[in-house]
Amino acid sequence: MKYSLSAKNLVCRNLEAHASYCAGLLNPNHTKEITGIVRSDTGLLTSRLNQAVSNTVMLPRILQRFALDYFAERHSPFTLWHSASKPLDDDALAQLGLQRKQSQVAMAAEVQRLAVQGAAPSEGDLTGDELEVSGVKKEELATYGEVLAAECSSAQEAAELQKFYIALAAIPEQRRARLRFFLARLEGVPVAAGCLFASADALGLYDLTTLQDYRGRGIGRRLFRHLLEQAQASHHRSLVALVPAERQQLPLDCGFFAVGEVARYLFTP
Repeated sequence: MKYSLSAKNLVCRNLEAHASYCAGLLNPNHTKEITGIVRSDTGLLTSRLNQAVSNTVMLPRILQRFALDYFAERHSPFTLWHSASKPLDDDALAQLGLQRKQSQVAMAAEVQRLAVQGAAPSEGDLTGDELEVSGVKKEELATYGEVLAAECSSAQEAAELQKFYIALAAIPEQRRARLRFFLARLEGVPVAAGCLFASADALGLYDLTTLQDYRGRGIGRRLFRHLLEQAQASHHRSLVALVPAERQQLPLDCGFFAVGEVARYLFTP
């Protein structure tokens, strides 16, 4: 893999596929595409799952007509991701109600070159067997949603996110097989979550979350290492992720490369 524009595109294609796949599970045929942008709508009022992914610079009025007006008519929040090397006009988007948020670092790795031991324990990390990481069963999907919802910034976002995972439990496993969910439990209590999503050309890491009261104890690192091990057992050649800049050191230590920045905008009606 060349860690260049092609690798960044790999990350963004996975993001598009993940958004459209999740939307399609609940709201079939509500992913639409025009040149340079893909829009996915779950039918829920959640910015975490309703997304538009742009890979080219376009006029604000096109973004408004295709994405913003669509979600505004439904009184629904959504997230706009912009992956092109040339930035959008933040001031113009702000006037439309799209607020710039923290950008994410696009990261990619070749699965066969992952250094799982790069996630070695740090001082203060948990030791022993009190932490268990395992795959999520059908009856545990609601619990997975509760962990993610606990870190949401609004009660509405938390409630809508939980609806998604409750609804997933009613969907046959073969229909949602491209999503694999994992929970980390500390002495039986769910404290962290993460997901692997399989697209045609890569595995994507999503939802990596540790509850606030349990951070700084190595739980996220243990969960991350477990997900890398799962990736190594798959047939995929590439693993991709979007991470905040301040959290990129662990992926770098484990064999990822930073391949670019992806801008993030939030619309709240």
